Amino acid sequence: MPQWIALLRGVNVGGKNKMPMARLTDLLESLGCVDLRTYIQSGNLVFTSPI
Repeated sequence: MPQWIALLRGVNVGGKNKMPMARLTDLLESLGCVDLRTYIQSGNLVFTSPI
């Protein structure tokens, strides 16, 4: 399966648009992604997906 990188702009920056990383990883897992890793609270992820 290919490995992907997601760089989400404006997530958890300056106290605005806060999103817990656990919620983000749960969302991607529900879409079939595996081996999820987040980078601090930045919204950046590395994951494996069959798509």
